[in-house]
Amino acid sequence: MLLDLPVDPERGPGWRLAVQALEGGGCALTLLVSHTIADMQATSQAIADAVAGRRLGCGFSPPSWRGSPLMLARDSVESLRALPGVWRAVVALTQRSGKRRASLPRSRPGARSRSQFEPAVDVPLVQVVIDAGVCQQRASDLGVASNTLIMAFAARLAFRMDRVDASGRVKLVLPVSDRHSNDRRGNALRSITVMADPDACRSDPRTLQRDLKAALASLIRNGDDLSPLFPLIPYVPLWLARRLEREALGADLPVGCSLIGELPLDVNRPCGEASLLQISLLECYTASELERLGGVLFIPCYRVGERLFMTVSGYAPDRVTTRAQLAPFVRDALRDMCIYGTAS
Repeated sequence: MLLDLPVDPERGPGWRLAVQALEGGGCALTLLVSHTIADMQATSQAIADAVAGRRLGCGFSPPSWRGSPLMLARDSVESLRALPGVWRAVVALTQRSGKRRASLPRSRPGARSRSQFEPAVDVPLVQVVIDAGVCQQRASDLGVASNTLIMAFAARLAFRMDRVDASGRVKLVLPVSDRHSNDRRGNALRSITVMADPDACRSDPRTLQRDLKAALASLIRNGDDLSPLFPLIPYVPLWLARRLEREALGADLPVGCSLIGELPLDVNRPCGEASLLQISLLECYTASELERLGGVLFIPCYRVGERLFMTVSGYAPDRVTTRAQLAPFVRDALRDMCIYGTAS
């Protein structure tokens, strides 16, 4: 299977594409892209460019140049220019470490080596398809934007899966695009966190919308907590970077809610109009990692034409480990918000 093949953003391949012919005509296309080299907006734009036949040069040198004296000199100059940012990141990390040291569990080298041989667990996926006009009307009836309605659904789903903190609130983590015109960065993202009351979300999500606007305003004024640490990434061992990332994301049972927005129609036309477009975040977790994190829940939402799609990726140890177990929770959360669509 394509998903079992590795991707390596450093040495390649950073992405894989597979085509499977179907009985009776048509085909299924699967594109697997490392999030290290492209976020969803960059990936969708690349697909739209390819479908439209637009060939864009990003200015990268051929791979054979990487070991040349000229490229080594350029890399050295770029590294020297990045040093001030690295020192600022070290200061920021030092300031944060005292606050987070107590919340991050310490690991022994032996524990890490044992997990390398533990097989990965398939996190269940449930696809939701909604009429975009109906969703907008329901949001208008509640006095909120459609994005807020989707966030309220995510909060209700987290509540039903018992993914709440000690006070009964849900920690919604939303990536926010930082991409501007002619921006060719692979990842141009920051993030905000909103704490949601799942009971209030069901009856009156306007408080959630106010909190979302306040978080976005704070992001614009003050930035986020993680971006200042990014210059350290090239100097951190891969195993440590992944552990710190997962432990940070696992604090307080977060719920990822990616509001991708409307995709270019060409994204749904790789070789003719597609009947279904599914976007999901795939991460290799072992059973012990999922147990330590308390499971995972991630919901990307995107619109193609008149249809709104959500791909719910959810796992709760010993409770929700298959699609058949996840689907009823998704349908119940949709009914909570009076959102009518299909979940399969």
